[in-house]
Amino acid sequence: MAVRDRVLIRKPEINQALLDELVMTALDRINIRLGVTILPVELESVAVDIVCAMYNKWLNSNEGMKSENVDTSKVTFFDDILSEYKTDFSRYLEVKKKQENANRGVLRFL
Repeated sequence: MAVRDRVLIRKPEINQALLDELVMTALDRINIRLGVTILPVELESVAVDIVCAMYNKWLNSNEGMKSENVDTSKVTFFDDILSEYKTDFSRYLEVKKKQENANRGVLRFL
């Protein structure tokens, strides 16, 4: 299932044009962070979470806000939405590197 479809399940009220823009922005940022051109399937759930976070940030119109307290509620936004997924990105890159090196230096005869 595509990132766009999965976001629509979580946020059915989202404007289609805005959804397309947020998905494109999130995918571009993830791909740049990972140094890839196509989002790996293993990271689609991360992309869905990021698009939803971007939408929530847009919806609340508090782009520059880092933290706000109202009575017992606290709202905090990250400067870098992707930073929350730094561990996921690192682990993905480690696994990818291990897979690429798995057959390095091995000679196989058919």
